[in-house]
Amino acid sequence: MQTFHTPTLNDAHSRALWQQMQAQLAAQGRTVLHPAWAWLRLLALSAALALCLGFAWQTPSTTYALLCSLPIALVLAQFAFLGHDAGHRAVHRSGLWRGLLGQACMTVATGMAFEEWFERHAAHHSHCQNEQKDPDMEVSVVVSLTEGALKGRTGLARLCARLQHWHVWFLSLLFAHSQRHLSQWGVLKQPLHYRRDLAVLVLHGLLWFGLPCWVLQVDASRALLVYAVPLFVLGPYLATIFWLNHIGMPLVRPGQSISFLEHQTATSRTVLSPRAMDWFFGGLNYQIEHHLFPQVPSIRLAQVQPVVQHTLAKAGVAYNGRDFRTSVGEVAAHFRQVARAAR
Repeated sequence: MQTFHTPTLNDAHSRALWQQMQAQLAAQGRTVLHPAWAWLRLLALSAALALCLGFAWQTPSTTYALLCSLPIALVLAQFAFLGHDAGHRAVHRSGLWRGLLGQACMTVATGMAFEEWFERHAAHHSHCQNEQKDPDMEVSVVVSLTEGALKGRTGLARLCARLQHWHVWFLSLLFAHSQRHLSQWGVLKQPLHYRRDLAVLVLHGLLWFGLPCWVLQVDASRALLVYAVPLFVLGPYLATIFWLNHIGMPLVRPGQSISFLEHQTATSRTVLSPRAMDWFFGGLNYQIEHHLFPQVPSIRLAQVQPVVQHTLAKAGVAYNGRDFRTSVGEVAAHFRQVARAAR
């Protein structure tokens, strides 16, 4: 049965707890930004992407070109994680530098329009797990994320919902493609509003098609293969990370009065994993910490975790920390639950 969170903290107490944590983190230096490190990381990722693309474009073997999809996908994920930090001002407070880094990481490298994406992402943070306002909860014909999304569904949409606990894992292959095209379509629908995104998407096209086809004389079919196939690898990777963050967590009722701290902690799931896995998750395994302090650099979230855990435990607020296996099991169980409700 889909659950809704019932608030237990008043706003004043919740605000005091958050401010206490904020002050403690600031005193420990956890909120200090590291722009030089971010730009060095961008240079390293750019070099890695150039190396992978150069080999994939120039190798005479299609098999080797396909094998390059894995490292290209991993590098693109790191670009996205860095762009995510830039969007949250976790690298630069300045809008200019934040925009430059975000556009370079997101729009040029991955093809996801930075400003369009972050506008939706900011709404997700503000309205997390609110079915009517959280853009990450918008559903298509083929997937229903909650039992409420089943209302009015008939025919093919209802059938897909009944079977989604099986096919959703296969659909994850399309997850990165859908995110890229959703963002680009958003820009095309409002080109004046997202004119910077639109201009930088031209650079994206020149990087992935103009450079190989016009300068390096690479066959267009090879350029298309190198552009499209890595996203089939990237899709399950990103889906694994993003689905664990919130799917199956309690919902927030529209118009419900709930404090910021309780809203973010009740609707987010932190994946408890070895520190070595932080790179794989891009810091998003610390989802509760990220939602409470989005402007803290992702490389600092592991150090934020003990402060959050201690404060919430002392205040009697649940900390939704699960190991990786349990997290996957909860997500799978939620998809099965919604599928049963559709029958």
